[in-house]
Amino acid sequence: MKQFVAYARVSSAQKQKIDGLGIDAQNHSVAEYVKKQGGMIVASYTEAESGANNDRPMLAQAMATAKKHKCCLLVARLDRLSRDSVFLITLKKSELEFKCVDMPELDNFSVSLYAILAERERSLASIRTRAALLAAKRRGVKLGSPDPERSVKLMLAGAQAAKNEFKAKMLPVVNEIKATGVKTLQGVADALTRRGYTTRQGKTTWHPGSVRYLLLKNSV
Repeated sequence: MKQFVAYARVSSAQKQKIDGLGIDAQNHSVAEYVKKQGGMIVASYTEAESGANNDRPMLAQAMATAKKHKCCLLVARLDRLSRDSVFLITLKKSELEFKCVDMPELDNFSVSLYAILAERERSLASIRTRAALLAAKRRGVKLGSPDPERSVKLMLAGAQAAKNEFKAKMLPVVNEIKATGVKTLQGVADALTRRGYTTRQGKTTWHPGSVRYLLLKNSV
């Protein structure tokens, strides 16, 4: 019978949710995989730490247990194990066997590719957050809160919600105009201008690009 050591992780920002849905979802995914393999879980480890930090006590214990009992280290997703490309590539080349439920056939090439992409995404997220902080500061937003990054994320979420609300309000109007026989973006824009609707930026003149944004399925 195949034996596994399960490891689950949430970010350090979610320490208060160590027993929450994030861990539950990972544990369920791992349990279902082991069941399908006809195997058994000999030990489980969970912790709340950043994926960029490879010096994690519970991860070290999980790896040690897997090596000791010659088990397979099992995680729900690759980024739960680490977001560091060098760490993942080195681990894949070591004697320790590990598998990811979402990518069970992961080979050395694939782990290298996904690890580098995960690290790149982490870097881009950090750049986006810093850019948003600077933009907020330029607008006079006070960033003296205990968690300025969270404040910016909430601000960005609020901005996205406003976009969604505007689109939900304007789409019925656009569809009504199209139902009258107006076929072009310019035609719809002209009709919105004549009716006195303002754009999301408060402008009284509509342009085809503004209408196109409303009609894009993924614009929200």
